[in-house]
Amino acid sequence: MTLDGTTINEVLEILGELRNELKELRLLYRELVDRLIPVEEPEVDERRAIEEKDEIVSEEDLLRVLREVNRD
Repeated sequence: MTLDGTTINEVLEILGELRNELKELRLLYRELVDRLIPVEEPEVDERRAIEEKDEIVSEEDLLRVLREVNRD
């Protein structure tokens, strides 16, 4: 198969159609997901947990607590 001007144009046209169909499918999928899985606003405590900076425990503190738990 040789790619002359007509064949290349046909391939480009088909690729353009595929791209448009993929865009449409993506939009339909997004709409379907939005209907099946509604977006819910987080509760007050969930919002606080999301926004607050996480507390990082040192390795020393972690090992100390684990030793205390294992003694019990």
